[in-house]
Amino acid sequence: MKKLKLIYNPFSGNKSFKFDLDVCIGIFQKGGYEVHPFRSMKEGDITKHIGDMANDYDVMVVSGGDGTINIVVNAMMSRNMNIPLGIIPSGTANDFATYLGFKSGQVEECCQAIVNTKPIPVDLGLVNGKTYFINVCAGGLLTNVSQTVDKDVKNALGSLSYYLKGVEQLPSFEKIPFRITTSKEVIEENLYLYMIMNSAGTGGFSKLSPQSSIQDGMFEFLAIRARPFIELPPVFLKMLTGEHINDSKNILYIRDSYFKVECLKDDFKIMESTVDGEMGPKMPFELKVLPKAIGVFANPKRV
Repeated sequence: MKKLKLIYNPFSGNKSFKFDLDVCIGIFQKGGYEVHPFRSMKEGDITKHIGDMANDYDVMVVSGGDGTINIVVNAMMSRNMNIPLGIIPSGTANDFATYLGFKSGQVEECCQAIVNTKPIPVDLGLVNGKTYFINVCAGGLLTNVSQTVDKDVKNALGSLSYYLKGVEQLPSFEKIPFRITTSKEVIEENLYLYMIMNSAGTGGFSKLSPQSSIQDGMFEFLAIRARPFIELPPVFLKMLTGEHINDSKNILYIRDSYFKVECLKDDFKIMESTVDGEMGPKMPFELKVLPKAIGVFANPKRV
């Protein structure tokens, strides 16, 4: 039989995935896989487990949120594990899984896709030559929202908790001078926040980068320009529908395969970036696209 490693975070989202374990294992076994589950219990144990496990698995499956997926991807890439990745979303926002066509609670559909379809090759981002991400690298204001939202509130309200926390931070917005270097140009401008996107959404916003493709070897750099506070609410409303892309007055939008991001304000309090919602490297940093670096199972109705 082929071997499948199933890694799950029992604390993600509403913590209900444990009730779906038997369904998952049953579908995988019927599909010809010998299933080896691993339950995450504490910070760092997924990385250690993948680092220690035998390199003879045919498929890696992860159930959790975007942060758990990021941990698995980084552990796999650090070991050069060239096996496909299956995702069963069970976190709060599940941005990358949403782009793949899967929603939280669609356990059977996810497992059937893993068993019955072929993985598609997708791009990854690499920051400073050592930190990988599959969905988004972000920085500036609001980008620490996922770390500052109380877990119980996040589980109760889901993506709405991100919006509420973001609105709470709006009065404290201050312009931040950035230097953005791409393979073609250097831009210096005052911004509030930026997002370097692989897929279309993050933080529960599913249409932030509607032109994104996870297979084109390019990332979309999306930033909110430092404009008067009174002009911001309409911009955020446009971001819900994807209409902000055409708002060049308030939005900086660039497509490229390389970015260097520098904050020109030495005392800016949030110098760290975030990668897939987890804490990432401090600015300045360099980022490049690794084209079609990993195979991922997607909903055949979506891709």
